[in-house]
Amino acid sequence: MDEFDGAKGRDDAKARRQDARPAARLDALVSAGIDDEGERRLQGRVLAGLLAAALGAALLSPLLLMLGHGVAPIAAPLIVAALLLCAAAGLSLTGALEAAALTAGLVVTAGLGWAASATGGLSSPLLLLLAAMPLEAVVAGRRRLALQLAAGAALVPAALALLPGLGSAPDLSPMPFAAGALLLHAATLALRAGARPRIAGGPRRPASETSDRMPAPRLPRVALSGAEEVISASAEAAALIDLRAAAAPGASFTDLVHLNDRVLFLQALRSVLAGGPAREVEARLRRGLGHEPFVLRMVREDDGRNPPCVLVGLHAGTSEGSASLELRAALEVATQSSAAKTQFLAAVSHELRTPLNAIIGFSDILDQEIFGGFETPRQKEYVGLIRQSGRHLLDVVNTLLDVSKIEAGRYELTREDFALETALASAGDTMREAARAKGLRLDIRSCAAGLRLNADQRACHQILLNLLSNAVKFTETGVVTLETRLVGASVEICVSDTGIGISESDIERLGRPFTQLSSGANRRYQGTGLGLSLVKGLAELHGGDMRIRSQPGIGTMVTVTLPLDGSEPSHGKRSVKENVVALNDARSNPPIDSPFQEARRTA
Repeated sequence: MDEFDGAKGRDDAKARRQDARPAARLDALVSAGIDDEGERRLQGRVLAGLLAAALGAALLSPLLLMLGHGVAPIAAPLIVAALLLCAAAGLSLTGALEAAALTAGLVVTAGLGWAASATGGLSSPLLLLLAAMPLEAVVAGRRRLALQLAAGAALVPAALALLPGLGSAPDLSPMPFAAGALLLHAATLALRAGARPRIAGGPRRPASETSDRMPAPRLPRVALSGAEEVISASAEAAALIDLRAAAAPGASFTDLVHLNDRVLFLQALRSVLAGGPAREVEARLRRGLGHEPFVLRMVREDDGRNPPCVLVGLHAGTSEGSASLELRAALEVATQSSAAKTQFLAAVSHELRTPLNAIIGFSDILDQEIFGGFETPRQKEYVGLIRQSGRHLLDVVNTLLDVSKIEAGRYELTREDFALETALASAGDTMREAARAKGLRLDIRSCAAGLRLNADQRACHQILLNLLSNAVKFTETGVVTLETRLVGASVEICVSDTGIGISESDIERLGRPFTQLSSGANRRYQGTGLGLSLVKGLAELHGGDMRIRSQPGIGTMVTVTLPLDGSEPSHGKRSVKENVVALNDARSNPPIDSPFQEARRTA
């Protein structure tokens, strides 16, 4: 098998060397502005046809001179030859293929019209040849050019009808010439129509056989040989990838494929070449200075006359399945990252709580003067500040740990029946001194007399403390109100204040982890951005929710709804992946400037 492949490769190389000189000469005439190899070969063939037609027309003049015809019949072929040479020169200079083809087609059409007028006019069989040029354009796949040439051909019979006798008839019978030329053109047209699919779509098969195998008609495509060399390529494919590198001596299409994708690409190519079914693979192809993903659709083409090749359709991007896999992989990475972050926060929190408890414990002992009194009142004040700061830092660590557990779905609720009125009074007593220190009035309006709640008592206490703490922090004058309302089988806990308020555009951002509406060194209110996030998370764990209503300069009301019987509606549960997405969304949306920048609430 290897010897056969080697012999076949040597035969292909020999055939390429035999065709190299004419191809090189034609390539030298093609415009330098044409980079695509397939387009250069096509324009080279068109130039060769124009030059051959001009030579044939020029050789016709001496023949007519020998037959003793007048000046007009002798000069006409020379004029046609000159115009064809002008069209060839224009194509070589500009690379405008359609313009050159239209010019040449109209010249040939005019020549046939003159010859028909001199050989019988409307009854001349030469008029049959007027269909040749539009048919050529149709075979080449250029419909607009075919319509233009057909319009030019239609003008010839009209001109013959209006202006009869435009030329003197040579002493020749036009019938043999017209019949022979028509048969020759029909034969070459059939041959080219059969050979064309090898480049533009493969041999013609029944639609039922090819509909599920062929690349889409407008899909950029490349034809590859068994040696992975580029045989031809569409202009769309040349615009997508760097085909010039693959057309260099000793290079192949595989050189454009990313090194990590070559094995898969070559396996698919060999399978299709061996007669296997059409294949679709994903590979990164060279584009510019890097590589970009493509979906390659391969199908074998074998017309029985030339060595088989593989048509490769190019689709930029990745398939739906691959994109879905990438999304799932990204979500898994985010989930793992969140889990690692949670473990890190838990470990750090536990490590911080141990020394903090020691600091708080020893500062309590010193403050109680168990081992002796203080020498100065300032010493006692400093010990009190140490204890206060330690307790504050411990509260931050505990809150951080709770938020991390909620995000990871690992926060465990310990449900119990307790009196809601007792919980409200306890939270109010805790925050009353802080409100009094700022000159605020703290009102508790409860309809919870005798009402019992089935929930985690510690979590509910945290909800109340965080809501009251936020209200006191952001209120300079006025009143902070804590009230409850019974709504069906749920209870609404409302905390309202007369503080700075929040703009409507910022309300939806509150409740996200680590979100602060004020930022920078000059912010008025300190905080970690975890308070409302913890409240929202704990409420949702209980099967409830949190809502915020606010107006800048008037105040804010935060309402938490909790079910009385401890039921957990499905909308209140969140999976680990949902928490990951929420956390990533919060981190990817930076704070937005606002006219209330100097007085912003911190979540």
